[in-house]
Amino acid sequence: MTRPTNAASATGVVVHTMDPAFEQFVRSTFGASEQIELRVISGVISSVGNIDMNGVSVIIIDLDAGNNEEMLALERLMLQIGAWPPVVAVTQSFDAEVARRLLQMRVADFLVKPVQAVELVRTCARVARPTGGETAEAEIFTFIPAVGGAGVTTLAIQTALLLLNSGQRGRPTTCLVDLDFQHGACAHYLDIEPRLDLKEIEPRPERLDRQLLEIMLSHHATGLEVIAAPNRPAEMRTFDPDMVTRLLDLVSSHFDYVVIDMPRTWFS
Repeated sequence: MTRPTNAASATGVVVHTMDPAFEQFVRSTFGASEQIELRVISGVISSVGNIDMNGVSVIIIDLDAGNNEEMLALERLMLQIGAWPPVVAVTQSFDAEVARRLLQMRVADFLVKPVQAVELVRTCARVARPTGGETAEAEIFTFIPAVGGAGVTTLAIQTALLLLNSGQRGRPTTCLVDLDFQHGACAHYLDIEPRLDLKEIEPRPERLDRQLLEIMLSHHATGLEVIAAPNRPAEMRTFDPDMVTRLLDLVSSHFDYVVIDMPRTWFS
């Protein structure tokens, strides 16, 4: 099977399930995104014939891991698919023997019900990422203040600018992330508008994709990209850890270097 080569096209997700509740769940999870082309196949896995792989980036198989017939059917399907596209198995039950069999089949990942929407989206995004020799993990530098006024934000900004200009054959993509959502100063130091709209993405973190991230990035004249929220010192609140994790996952998958300016107050 050949990988999709058009990065601008929609991501093809095929879901096979005989669970109506899970089918409704994946339709609501992926249906709102224009970047996802969802195809759902209903029925037991043993009844699946040849799946059309054209444009498919990931396959999600919902099965009963305790049913040996279904596990054998998944094994046959894995032999048919080969190395691409990746397969994510979703099971109701899970134990060491199930894990061993799934690893032997070389599924890309597996999840156990009940599955969280953000966890499913994050898993699909990770396994569908190309694994060629030119792809590398982002290098991340995190600055944590020991006391107030120590100059950590200045160090983070200067580090990001040094990394931006460190390439010998070109400028590596670099993003500065201000995780102090209440008292952040990165955007003020750089004299740019903070554009991260937390109220827009917090209710549904899975909506955060590359297109929405581009809207919320602040662009500095040097070429540095900045993630920063408007400063609201009077608004004392906590933030959904899933939202922050999804944001950092997305940033680290699209930049060579990520510099994080941490808040002095620790949150989950």
